[in-house]
Amino acid sequence: QLANGAMAATNVSFRWLDILEKEFDKTFVDLDIIIGEVDTYDVDETDFVPAARIRLEALSSCFAQLIHKAQTIFQTNAKLEAELLYLRQEAAEGLAFRKIAEEENRELLMRLHATQLQLHSVGGAIPDQQNSEKISRRL
Repeated sequence: QLANGAMAATNVSFRWLDILEKEFDKTFVDLDIIIGEVDTYDVDETDFVPAARIRLEALSSCFAQLIHKAQTIFQTNAKLEAELLYLRQEAAEGLAFRKIAEEENRELLMRLHATQLQLHSVGGAIPDQQNSEKISRRL
């Protein structure tokens, strides 16, 4: 479930970044055209300044959105890295516990088998044949 959520967020982020890049490029081209018109046609400065400011505000907005999104992505990445470290630690602890439990189980089976053999050698109760076979298979 975590992977699906991360993939959905990644797809949305890439789509958002693509839209923002197109908006930035369009605004940049518009500003470049306005500046070119000033040099070429001696456009009235009163028309130029407001149009240029609108384009500059759009560029600034695109940049601010990009920075905000990058910050959000970095924060999400940091959270996911922390969760990954935690899950790796949990997995390592689980594997260590399993190994210890298997070793303890093997040791207890060996003791049980040795005790049953001692009982048999001193004339005590004879271990059931099925139990002996089970013990032998587990060892």
